[in-house]
Amino acid sequence: MLRCRFTPVHKKSVPRVPLVAVACAAFFSLFNLTTTIPVAAQPDALEDGVERLAKRAAALPHERRMSLLWTNHSALSEQRAERLRVAFAAQIEAAQVRLAQGETAPALRVAIEQTPTQIVFTATVPGEGSTSVAIEEVTRSAAGIDASPGNSVRLEKELLWQQETRILSAALLPAGADGGSRLVVLAEENLLVYGGGPGNWKLKNMKMLPEPRQAQRSARGQLIVATESNGRVAVLLPGRRCEADVTDDSAQVGCANVTTEWPGGRLLALPSCGAQTWWLKSDGVDWTEEDRLLLRSAGAAREAAAAELGFAGPVISVSAGDSAGTATAVARNLNSGNYEVYRVALACGN
Repeated sequence: MLRCRFTPVHKKSVPRVPLVAVACAAFFSLFNLTTTIPVAAQPDALEDGVERLAKRAAALPHERRMSLLWTNHSALSEQRAERLRVAFAAQIEAAQVRLAQGETAPALRVAIEQTPTQIVFTATVPGEGSTSVAIEEVTRSAAGIDASPGNSVRLEKELLWQQETRILSAALLPAGADGGSRLVVLAEENLLVYGGGPGNWKLKNMKMLPEPRQAQRSARGQLIVATESNGRVAVLLPGRRCEADVTDDSAQVGCANVTTEWPGGRLLALPSCGAQTWWLKSDGVDWTEEDRLLLRSAGAAREAAAAELGFAGPVISVSAGDSAGTATAVARNLNSGNYEVYRVALACGN
């Protein structure tokens, strides 16, 4: 006979896990799993752009040995511009182009510019008896520039005009009755009026400045355009103030002897960025070096600049733009020797 001893087992209720808790636990487990999986870094659109530029530059006729002259005229930080320089140099050397360091060699010049919508890379490639140019553009949105946090305002520039002969000042006027923009350029001996737009300017009129002429080495001038000027501009010259109507075909410019007070900059305002008024002024003191325009709050000249814009040479003058939020800047490009006219625009930072 078998005998079994046993201990009575008391019945206990087993707690049941709610269905909601099970679902939450599964969700967080899945979340932790996905966050631990490495994600491939997004490609840098600017680095891709300079690598494409290097390939295009290497395909052009070029010297066997060149030095690299890299300049940043955009709002990109110097750290980011340096990373792009390194990427460009690596790509062009991979294409069997020798970059000389510390040696005298023809200069392969690369400049970074910006427009309201694009970052523009330009490579000027020296060849045997010739010079070629390669250009590559990257949209600012693709580069993530517009989306990045920054100041409440920023400065943007657009090249309007360039020429070899000296420009003392320039002003971009609002569109006329024909709907086209008007660009007034003050040279040493005349006032030139262009119509149309960037890349399609046509000379409409030329007005000779009355005697006496200025000495070329010390020639100076400034265009003044008042609000609601109806096409009339003032020309400040040393000891004289002249008036001209850019809407007529006459060559007449009237001048009077006055004590000249040169404006130190340009006031800008953009209601969409706030009620703040800004003062735009050149930072340069040496006309043989690169320059920049600084934007500061009006009436607070000693505070840090809210935005700045670099140029490849000295800023000659800052005059009126086609709106309250724009100015027209003349600069001399030390690389090319040309005088360049830019539209400088105030824009919201976000």
